[in-house]
Amino acid sequence: MFASLLVSGAFALGAVGCGEDDPDPEPNGNPEGQDGELVHGLSAEQRAATLAKIGERRITVGELAEELASKGSFLRTRYASPERRREFLDQMIRFELLAQEARRRGYHELPEVARTRKQMMIRRFLEERFADITPESISDEDVRAFYESHESEFNTPAQVRASHIQVRDRATAQRVLRELSANPSDLRLYRRLAEQHNQDADTRDRFGDLRFFSRPSERTENEPEVPDAVAEAAFQIEQIGGMHPEVVRSDDGWHVVKLTGRRAAMRRSLEEAERPIRARLHRERREQAIEDLISELRSAADVEENLDLLSEVQIDLPEGDSPTVQNPQLEAAPSGALRPTAPAPTGEDER
Repeated sequence: MFASLLVSGAFALGAVGCGEDDPDPEPNGNPEGQDGELVHGLSAEQRAATLAKIGERRITVGELAEELASKGSFLRTRYASPERRREFLDQMIRFELLAQEARRRGYHELPEVARTRKQMMIRRFLEERFADITPESISDEDVRAFYESHESEFNTPAQVRASHIQVRDRATAQRVLRELSANPSDLRLYRRLAEQHNQDADTRDRFGDLRFFSRPSERTENEPEVPDAVAEAAFQIEQIGGMHPEVVRSDDGWHVVKLTGRRAAMRRSLEEAERPIRARLHRERREQAIEDLISELRSAADVEENLDLLSEVQIDLPEGDSPTVQNPQLEAAPSGALRPTAPAPTGEDER
Protein backbone atom coordinates (compact mmCIF):
# COMPACT_ATOMS: atom_id res chain seq x y z
CA MET A 1 0.00 0.00 0.00
CA PHE A 2 2.84 2.37 0.87
CA ALA A 3 4.49 1.68 -2.48
CA SER A 4 1.22 2.40 -4.26
CA LEU A 5 0.89 5.70 -2.44
CA LEU A 6 4.40 6.65 -3.45
CA VAL A 7 3.73 5.86 -7.09
CA SER A 8 0.45 7.76 -7.17
CA GLY A 9 2.03 10.66 -5.32
CA ALA A 10 4.94 10.79 -7.73
CA PHE A 11 2.54 10.81 -10.67
CA ALA A 12 0.54 13.67 -9.22
CA LEU A 13 3.65 15.65 -8.33
CA GLY A 14 4.98 15.10 -11.80
CA ALA A 15 2.16 17.29 -13.08
CA VAL A 16 3.58 20.08 -10.93
CA GLY A 17 7.28 19.39 -11.19
CA CYS A 18 7.52 19.20 -14.98
CA GLY A 19 5.67 20.31 -18.11
CA GLU A 20 3.63 18.29 -20.54
CA ASP A 21 4.93 16.96 -23.83
CA ASP A 22 2.78 19.41 -25.77
CA PRO A 23 2.92 22.71 -23.92
CA ASP A 24 1.55 25.64 -25.85
CA PRO A 25 3.99 28.56 -25.85
CA GLU A 26 2.66 31.50 -23.83
CA PRO A 27 -0.96 30.30 -23.98
CA ASN A 28 -2.30 33.23 -22.01
CA GLY A 29 -0.01 36.06 -22.93
CA ASN A 30 3.50 37.23 -22.14
CA PRO A 31 4.58 35.72 -18.78
CA GLU A 32 7.06 38.52 -18.19
CA GLY A 33 4.40 41.18 -18.05
CA GLN A 34 4.90 44.95 -17.97
CA ASP A 35 3.68 47.62 -15.65
CA GLY A 36 -0.11 47.63 -15.71
CA GLU A 37 -0.27 44.66 -18.08
CA LEU A 38 -2.45 41.69 -17.25
CA VAL A 39 -0.71 38.32 -17.37
CA HIS A 40 -2.96 35.26 -17.28
CA GLY A 41 -5.75 37.70 -16.43
CA LEU A 42 -3.89 38.97 -13.34
CA SER A 43 -2.45 42.34 -12.45
CA ALA A 44 1.00 42.62 -10.87
CA GLU A 45 -0.58 43.06 -7.44
CA GLN A 46 -2.79 40.00 -7.89
CA ARG A 47 0.17 37.89 -9.08
CA ALA A 48 2.15 38.81 -5.98
CA ALA A 49 -0.58 37.71 -3.55
CA THR A 50 0.34 34.73 -1.37
CA LEU A 51 -1.69 31.59 -1.96
CA ALA A 52 0.16 29.39 0.52
CA LYS A 53 3.15 29.50 2.82
CA ILE A 54 5.32 26.51 3.70
CA GLY A 55 7.83 27.69 6.26
CA GLU A 56 9.66 30.55 4.60
CA ARG A 57 8.55 29.49 1.15
CA ARG A 58 5.67 31.42 -0.42
CA ILE A 59 3.54 30.21 -3.31
CA THR A 60 1.97 33.16 -5.07
CA VAL A 61 -1.06 33.42 -7.32
CA GLY A 62 1.26 34.29 -10.21
CA GLU A 63 3.40 31.22 -9.57
CA LEU A 64 0.39 28.93 -9.72
CA ALA A 65 -0.77 30.66 -12.90
CA GLU A 66 2.67 30.19 -14.47
CA GLU A 67 2.73 26.50 -13.50
CA LEU A 68 -0.69 25.96 -15.07
CA ALA A 69 0.30 27.92 -18.18
CA SER A 70 3.35 25.68 -18.68
CA LYS A 71 1.17 22.58 -18.97
CA GLY A 72 -0.43 21.16 -22.05
CA SER A 73 -3.95 22.06 -23.08
CA PHE A 74 -5.38 18.88 -21.53
CA LEU A 75 -4.17 19.72 -18.01
CA ARG A 76 -5.14 23.37 -18.35
CA THR A 77 -8.67 22.28 -19.21
CA ARG A 78 -8.71 19.87 -16.29
CA TYR A 79 -7.91 22.65 -13.82
CA ALA A 80 -10.33 25.22 -15.25
CA SER A 81 -12.53 25.45 -12.11
CA PRO A 82 -11.46 26.97 -8.76
CA GLU A 83 -12.13 23.62 -7.07
CA ARG A 84 -9.72 21.85 -9.39
CA ARG A 85 -7.16 24.62 -8.97
CA ARG A 86 -7.32 23.91 -5.25
CA GLU A 87 -6.16 20.37 -6.08
CA PHE A 88 -3.32 21.78 -8.15
CA LEU A 89 -2.27 24.05 -5.29
CA ASP A 90 -2.32 21.06 -2.96
CA GLN A 91 0.02 19.25 -5.33
CA MET A 92 2.36 22.25 -5.33
CA ILE A 93 2.36 22.24 -1.52
CA ARG A 94 3.09 18.51 -1.40
CA PHE A 95 5.88 19.00 -3.92
CA GLU A 96 7.42 21.73 -1.77
CA LEU A 97 7.06 19.72 1.46
CA LEU A 98 8.90 16.76 -0.06
CA ALA A 99 11.54 19.03 -1.60
CA GLN A 100 12.22 20.72 1.75
CA GLU A 101 12.43 17.39 3.55
CA ALA A 102 14.76 15.96 0.91
CA ARG A 103 16.98 19.02 1.24
CA ARG A 104 16.94 18.77 5.04
CA ARG A 105 18.21 15.22 4.70
CA GLY A 106 21.02 16.32 2.39
CA TYR A 107 19.79 14.90 -0.90
CA HIS A 108 20.57 18.16 -2.67
CA GLU A 109 24.26 17.32 -2.25
CA LEU A 110 24.05 14.03 -4.16
CA PRO A 111 26.09 13.95 -7.39
CA GLU A 112 23.13 12.87 -9.52
CA VAL A 113 21.07 15.80 -8.19
CA ALA A 114 23.85 18.22 -9.03
CA ARG A 115 24.15 16.66 -12.48
CA THR A 116 20.43 17.08 -13.10
CA ARG A 117 20.62 20.71 -12.03
CA LYS A 118 23.50 21.22 -14.46
CA GLN A 119 21.54 19.64 -17.27
CA MET A 120 18.53 21.87 -16.64
CA MET A 121 20.79 24.91 -16.32
CA ILE A 122 22.51 24.14 -19.62
CA ARG A 123 19.19 23.56 -21.37
CA ARG A 124 17.80 26.92 -20.22
CA PHE A 125 21.06 28.67 -21.14
CA LEU A 126 21.08 27.25 -24.65
CA GLU A 127 17.39 28.01 -25.15
CA GLU A 128 17.94 31.66 -24.31
CA ARG A 129 21.34 31.98 -26.02
CA PHE A 130 20.04 30.70 -29.34
CA ALA A 131 16.42 31.85 -29.08
CA ASP A 132 16.86 33.80 -32.31
CA ILE A 133 17.59 30.62 -34.30
CA THR A 134 14.08 29.48 -35.16
CA PRO A 135 12.45 27.85 -38.19
CA GLU A 136 11.02 31.27 -39.00
CA SER A 137 14.53 32.75 -39.09
CA ILE A 138 15.39 30.59 -42.12
CA SER A 139 15.02 32.74 -45.22
CA ASP A 140 12.94 31.74 -48.22
CA GLU A 141 16.10 31.93 -50.32
CA ASP A 142 17.85 29.38 -48.10
CA VAL A 143 14.85 27.06 -48.25
CA ARG A 144 14.78 27.25 -52.04
CA ALA A 145 18.54 26.72 -52.31
CA PHE A 146 18.34 23.62 -50.13
CA TYR A 147 15.42 22.25 -52.13
CA GLU A 148 17.20 22.74 -55.43
CA SER A 149 20.45 21.18 -54.18
CA HIS A 150 18.64 18.16 -52.64
CA GLU A 151 15.96 17.70 -55.26
CA SER A 152 16.43 13.92 -55.31
CA GLU A 153 15.25 13.77 -51.69
CA PHE A 154 11.89 15.27 -52.62
CA ASN A 155 11.43 13.75 -56.07
CA THR A 156 12.06 10.03 -56.26
CA PRO A 157 11.09 7.61 -59.01
CA ALA A 158 8.97 4.52 -58.52
CA GLN A 159 10.84 1.75 -56.70
CA VAL A 160 10.41 -1.93 -56.00
CA ARG A 161 11.94 -4.24 -53.45
CA ALA A 162 12.96 -7.70 -54.58
CA SER A 163 14.86 -10.76 -53.52
CA HIS A 164 16.87 -13.02 -55.75
CA ILE A 165 18.60 -16.36 -55.70
CA GLN A 166 21.72 -16.19 -57.83
CA VAL A 167 23.28 -19.40 -59.13
CA ARG A 168 25.93 -20.27 -61.71
CA ASP A 169 23.97 -22.51 -64.06
CA ARG A 170 20.59 -22.22 -65.71
CA ALA A 171 19.43 -25.73 -64.81
CA THR A 172 19.74 -25.10 -61.07
CA ALA A 173 17.96 -21.75 -61.41
CA GLN A 174 15.08 -23.37 -63.29
CA ARG A 175 14.76 -26.14 -60.71
CA VAL A 176 14.61 -23.57 -57.86
CA LEU A 177 12.07 -21.49 -59.78
CA ARG A 178 9.78 -24.50 -60.36
CA GLU A 179 9.83 -25.39 -56.67
CA LEU A 180 9.09 -21.83 -55.59
CA SER A 181 6.40 -21.28 -58.22
CA ALA A 182 4.56 -24.33 -56.89
CA ASN A 183 4.57 -22.79 -53.39
CA PRO A 184 4.71 -18.99 -53.94
CA SER A 185 3.50 -18.08 -50.43
CA ASP A 186 5.86 -20.41 -48.56
CA LEU A 187 8.35 -17.94 -47.10
CA ARG A 188 10.23 -20.64 -45.18
CA LEU A 189 10.79 -22.55 -48.39
CA TYR A 190 12.13 -19.44 -50.09
CA ARG A 191 14.51 -18.74 -47.22
CA ARG A 192 15.72 -22.33 -47.16
CA LEU A 193 16.40 -22.37 -50.90
CA ALA A 194 18.04 -18.94 -50.75
CA GLU A 195 20.28 -20.07 -47.92
CA GLN A 196 21.13 -23.23 -49.83
CA HIS A 197 21.68 -21.86 -53.35
CA ASN A 198 22.24 -18.09 -53.35
CA GLN A 199 25.83 -17.37 -54.38
CA ASP A 200 25.63 -13.57 -54.20
CA ALA A 201 27.98 -12.63 -51.36
CA ASP A 202 26.35 -9.23 -50.84
CA THR A 203 22.85 -10.63 -50.23
CA ARG A 204 23.48 -14.14 -48.94
CA ASP A 205 23.08 -13.15 -45.29
CA ARG A 206 19.81 -11.37 -46.14
CA PHE A 207 18.24 -14.35 -47.93
CA GLY A 208 18.80 -12.57 -51.24
CA ASP A 209 17.11 -9.30 -50.25
CA LEU A 210 18.10 -6.57 -52.74
CA ARG A 211 16.24 -3.83 -50.85
CA PHE A 212 14.50 -1.00 -52.74
CA PHE A 213 15.75 0.16 -56.14
CA SER A 214 14.56 2.08 -59.20
CA ARG A 215 14.47 1.21 -62.86
CA PRO A 216 17.95 1.25 -64.42
CA SER A 217 17.16 4.45 -66.33
CA GLU A 218 15.97 6.27 -63.19
CA ARG A 219 18.52 5.24 -60.60
CA THR A 220 19.56 7.78 -57.97
CA GLU A 221 22.54 7.96 -55.65
CA ASN A 222 22.97 5.49 -52.80
CA GLU A 223 20.78 2.83 -54.38
CA PRO A 224 21.85 -0.82 -54.12
CA GLU A 225 23.70 -2.26 -57.11
CA VAL A 226 21.24 -4.47 -58.94
CA PRO A 227 21.95 -5.99 -62.37
CA ASP A 228 19.86 -4.25 -65.01
CA ALA A 229 18.21 -7.48 -66.12
CA VAL A 230 17.19 -8.32 -62.55
CA ALA A 231 15.80 -4.81 -61.99
CA GLU A 232 13.76 -4.92 -65.19
CA ALA A 233 12.43 -8.37 -64.30
CA ALA A 234 11.38 -7.20 -60.83
CA PHE A 235 9.39 -4.30 -62.30
CA GLN A 236 7.56 -6.72 -64.58
CA ILE A 237 6.13 -8.71 -61.65
CA GLU A 238 2.62 -7.46 -60.96
CA GLN A 239 1.82 -8.88 -57.52
CA ILE A 240 3.89 -8.48 -54.35
CA GLY A 241 5.12 -11.92 -53.36
CA GLY A 242 5.04 -13.09 -56.97
CA MET A 243 7.89 -14.68 -58.91
CA HIS A 244 9.22 -13.69 -62.30
CA PRO A 245 8.02 -16.50 -64.61
CA GLU A 246 11.46 -17.04 -66.14
CA VAL A 247 15.00 -17.22 -64.81
CA VAL A 248 17.01 -14.07 -65.55
CA ARG A 249 20.51 -13.98 -67.04
CA SER A 250 23.12 -11.38 -66.02
CA ASP A 251 26.90 -11.11 -66.07
CA ASP A 252 26.90 -12.58 -62.54
CA GLY A 253 24.93 -15.74 -63.39
CA TRP A 254 21.30 -16.82 -63.37
CA HIS A 255 18.70 -15.30 -61.06
CA VAL A 256 15.36 -16.33 -59.60
CA VAL A 257 13.55 -13.05 -58.84
CA LYS A 258 10.77 -12.46 -56.28
CA LEU A 259 8.94 -9.14 -55.75
CA THR A 260 8.64 -8.20 -52.05
CA GLY A 261 7.61 -4.53 -52.05
CA ARG A 262 6.66 -1.52 -54.13
CA ARG A 263 6.87 2.25 -53.73
CA ALA A 264 5.07 4.79 -55.86
CA ALA A 265 6.99 7.73 -57.29
CA MET A 266 7.13 10.72 -54.96
CA ARG A 267 6.91 14.30 -56.17
CA ARG A 268 6.98 17.06 -53.56
CA SER A 269 6.85 20.68 -54.60
CA LEU A 270 8.83 23.41 -52.88
CA GLU A 271 5.69 24.46 -51.01
CA GLU A 272 5.11 20.90 -49.77
CA ALA A 273 8.73 20.50 -48.72
CA GLU A 274 9.14 23.95 -47.14
CA ARG A 275 8.17 22.98 -43.59
CA PRO A 276 10.50 19.97 -43.21
CA ILE A 277 13.31 21.92 -44.87
CA ARG A 278 12.93 24.77 -42.40
CA ALA A 279 12.90 22.32 -39.50
CA ARG A 280 16.03 20.61 -40.79
CA LEU A 281 17.94 23.83 -41.42
CA HIS A 282 16.85 25.14 -38.02
CA ARG A 283 18.17 22.00 -36.31
CA GLU A 284 21.44 22.04 -38.26
CA ARG A 285 22.09 25.74 -37.63
CA ARG A 286 21.33 25.42 -33.94
CA GLU A 287 23.62 22.42 -33.60
CA GLN A 288 26.37 24.24 -35.48
CA ALA A 289 25.93 27.32 -33.31
CA ILE A 290 26.27 25.18 -30.19
CA GLU A 291 29.39 23.51 -31.59
CA ASP A 292 30.90 26.90 -32.41
CA LEU A 293 30.16 28.11 -28.89
CA ILE A 294 31.75 25.03 -27.33
CA SER A 295 34.85 25.44 -29.50
CA GLU A 296 35.08 29.07 -28.45
CA LEU A 297 34.69 28.20 -24.76
CA ARG A 298 37.19 25.36 -25.03
CA SER A 299 39.83 27.55 -26.64
CA ALA A 300 39.34 30.20 -23.95
CA ALA A 301 39.31 27.73 -21.03
CA ASP A 302 42.21 25.92 -19.43
CA VAL A 303 41.36 22.37 -20.52
CA GLU A 304 43.87 19.65 -19.77
CA GLU A 305 43.49 15.99 -20.71
CA ASN A 306 45.45 12.89 -19.76
CA LEU A 307 44.15 10.45 -22.33
CA ASP A 308 46.60 7.70 -21.36
CA LEU A 309 44.49 7.06 -18.27
CA LEU A 310 41.53 6.01 -20.40
CA SER A 311 43.12 2.62 -20.90
CA GLU A 312 42.97 2.00 -17.16
CA VAL A 313 39.16 2.20 -17.08
CA GLN A 314 37.68 -1.28 -16.81
CA ILE A 315 34.07 -2.15 -17.61
CA ASP A 316 33.02 -5.51 -16.22
CA LEU A 317 30.39 -7.27 -18.32
CA PRO A 318 28.99 -10.76 -17.84
CA GLU A 319 30.52 -13.25 -20.21
CA GLY A 320 28.93 -12.97 -23.64
CA ASP A 321 27.12 -9.73 -22.72
CA SER A 322 27.72 -7.98 -26.02
CA PRO A 323 24.90 -6.38 -28.05
CA THR A 324 26.23 -7.86 -31.28
CA VAL A 325 26.57 -11.32 -29.72
CA GLN A 326 23.32 -11.53 -27.78
CA ASN A 327 21.16 -9.95 -30.47
CA PRO A 328 22.29 -10.60 -34.05
CA GLN A 329 19.58 -8.17 -35.24
CA LEU A 330 21.76 -5.30 -34.01
CA GLU A 331 24.83 -3.99 -35.74
CA ALA A 332 27.13 -1.11 -34.92
CA ALA A 333 26.29 2.15 -36.65
CA PRO A 334 29.12 4.46 -37.79
CA SER A 335 28.45 6.79 -34.89
CA GLY A 336 28.86 3.99 -32.36
CA ALA A 337 25.12 3.72 -31.72
CA LEU A 338 23.20 0.53 -32.35
CA ARG A 339 20.71 0.14 -35.13
CA PRO A 340 18.59 -2.76 -36.29
CA THR A 341 19.73 -4.61 -39.35
CA ALA A 342 17.50 -4.77 -42.39
CA PRO A 343 14.74 -7.35 -41.92
CA ALA A 344 14.27 -10.25 -44.24
CA PRO A 345 11.70 -9.54 -46.94
CA THR A 346 8.15 -9.94 -45.71
CA GLY A 347 6.21 -9.08 -48.85
CA GLU A 348 5.08 -5.73 -47.46
CA ASP A 349 6.01 -2.22 -48.46
CA GLU A 350 8.01 -0.71 -45.56
CA ARG A 351 7.41 2.91 -46.31
